[in-house]
Amino acid sequence: MTILAIGACYKTAATALLERLSVGTDELAATLRHLHGSTAISEVMVLSTCNRTEVYVATTASPRQAAHSLEHFFAARGGLSISEVLGFLQIRQEAEAVTHLCAVACGLDSMATGEEHIVAQLRAALQAAQSAGTARGLLTSAVDTALRASKRARTETRIGTATPSLLSAGLELGSAMLGGLAGRTAVLIGSGSIGSLAAKTLRAEGIEEILVNSRTQANAVRLAELVDGVAVGPGELTEALARCSVLVTATGAAEPVVGSEVLHAARRAAGFAPMFCLDLAMPRDIERACRDIDGVSLVDLEILGGFLAGRGEPSELDAAWKIVAEESAGFTSARRTAVAAPLISALHSHATDLVKTEFSRLRTRLPKLGTQEQAETEAALNRVVRKLLHTPTIRVKELSRAADGGVYVEALSLLFDLELQSTADNSEVSR
Repeated sequence: MTILAIGACYKTAATALLERLSVGTDELAATLRHLHGSTAISEVMVLSTCNRTEVYVATTASPRQAAHSLEHFFAARGGLSISEVLGFLQIRQEAEAVTHLCAVACGLDSMATGEEHIVAQLRAALQAAQSAGTARGLLTSAVDTALRASKRARTETRIGTATPSLLSAGLELGSAMLGGLAGRTAVLIGSGSIGSLAAKTLRAEGIEEILVNSRTQANAVRLAELVDGVAVGPGELTEALARCSVLVTATGAAEPVVGSEVLHAARRAAGFAPMFCLDLAMPRDIERACRDIDGVSLVDLEILGGFLAGRGEPSELDAAWKIVAEESAGFTSARRTAVAAPLISALHSHATDLVKTEFSRLRTRLPKLGTQEQAETEAALNRVVRKLLHTPTIRVKELSRAADGGVYVEALSLLFDLELQSTADNSEVSR
């Protein structure tokens, strides 16, 4: 079974394109089932965040066949031709795919290097795939490896501590644009994990009043109570936008939740006083046309990406990448060993069967052989077989862990006419 990672991120695709490719929470289960319906895909997980939309699959078919299926998926989602899709899709296979997944989990492939929120997003992506019945042993083990790499990187290095998160970087820009955030009123739209973090961060930045809006009013009330804020319903949003000087949005909506007409009316009521808008959503929550409203400064993920480019300490990045390489290599080595294990077992079973067959013939030819002589003869044959197979068994276990270990496993299979088993690919890879 082969692991593939196929998708696009902020490095290869424009924000407008990432918006079209994004898979929202509401459509994730259906998307997983659709992809899993392909005969070329045995397991599938979709990771769609503000930085990327990537599909991870395990396939027993030709990797090219699985990749072809996913290329058509991205083309349909983006309303593009296959040739256009190939211009921005990144396709990774086996060790490269696992290495990339580990790097993503460590935040090494994020706009904000080392950002921790990706960990929760990766866990949620796996849980969604498991709930949909599209992820089992192999992808689960790959994600476990990536999460272990992330934990090590955040424990053993200072990755992320020298680089602001998207949220803190955005508020840093907002503070500079407004001349400080303390004592101001903010509207927060979105009550998910990012919204909750934003609410706490706004309070820590000295925002005096936080008005919380959400598609689900109960969630808005819950979050508002958590930060001593006020929940506002849909009918109160325009008035709230007229009162505030800071707007932060972080929803999972498929369409913008703040239109230019609504925001223009709200700012006109406020005399077009300066207002900072931070859009942390993918797809965007705030219409791009809002940039043209007098007094409004709109910062979205595209702007934040440029602001954060090049951040991060080289020494800490190198240390984190070393951890990624170690964990990825360990996973790949464990997979090769797991493939070799049933083959070695089959070899020993084959040898045991040969001893039984030959000893049965010997008893037929020598019917007067005593019970003790029979037992000693059979034991001697088994000892010879074990000794003959001992060194090859040890060596193939060792060699299977090497980068070209598959060659030795296949050679053993061919030499003794044994069938390579795929059992290890369908179960958890333990290390």
